[in-house]
Parts: sequence; C-alpha cells; structure tokens
Amino acid sequence: MTVVDQDVNPLPTTAAPGVAERAEALADAACELHDAASTPGSWNAAAAEEAVEAMETTALALRGAHPAAAAATNAIFQALAGLRRDLGLPAADTDDDQDQDVTPPTPIRRPTTRRGLGPGYKGLQIPPDRTARQTEPESRSLPARRERTKLPTPRLPGTA
Repeated sequence: MTVVDQDVNPLPTTAAPGVAERAEALADAACELHDAASTPGSWNAAAAEEAVEAMETTALALRGAHPAAAAATNAIFQALAGLRRDLGLPAADTDDDQDQDVTPPTPIRRPTTRRGLGPGYKGLQIPPDRTARQTEPESRSLPARRERTKLPTPRLPGTA
C-alpha cells in the first residue's frame, strides 16, 4: 500500500469537464442497481456480465487519476477476472480498440482554387471591329432619367 504525504493533495480540487457529473450519475446508477437486484434470483448471465464490464471500465478510468490508483486497479482487475470464472462468464475483452493509440486523421488536401485576376490577367479583349464608348448617352444621365420618370428632386430636411 502506498503512503501519500499529508502535505500533498493527491487529486486536484477541480475535475475535468463532465467527469464529476458522470461519476455522480454512475454512483446513482449503482445505487439503483443495488436496490433492483438485491436478491440472487434477479441476476442472469448477461446482466452480470454487463455489471462486471461496467466495474472494469470504471477501474480503467480511475487508473489515470493517481499513481497509487494503478496498483489498486490491478487488484480490482484480478478480483473481477476471478468473479468472471466463478460465474461462468467469458473472459474480459483484451482487444479493445479503446486501448490502442489514436492517431489524428490526415487532413484532406484540396487543390487551391484560383481566386481573383491572378498574374496571368491580360485585360479585356475587345474585338477590333467594336469600340468602347467614350461618353455616356444623354438618355442614361441622371437628370434625363429624373425628367422622364418625373421623380422629385431630393431635398435635405430644413431646406426650402
């Protein structure tokens, strides 16, 4: 058994987001399970296996909480393996994908699409038989359009 120095707090005061809430929900669910399954006839093999797997998963989660937790969880895993043998349950899954190292996915490299005019822009190409207009026709000027549609001339408030 490992002795923890009294001056050192073995766990932080604040848990990671969601850990405290999930641990509380786990404790509540364990109490409800105890109330529902207090007699030996209330268990079957599937329910017992699920309960043992839940205990193994919880011990696995606690393993990283403190260096002393690793030694304690080893004893828990040995006891649960013995319980599985005694109840005739299959051995624990040792090939879980959760225990394998996870590598981040390789980012998808899409070719960059050309935006803007770019270095190869050569300007607008006007055919030689057409010319660009140098002046705007009178019919498109603003005073001529107001005259045609009879819009009032805008005035600032307070001016006559």
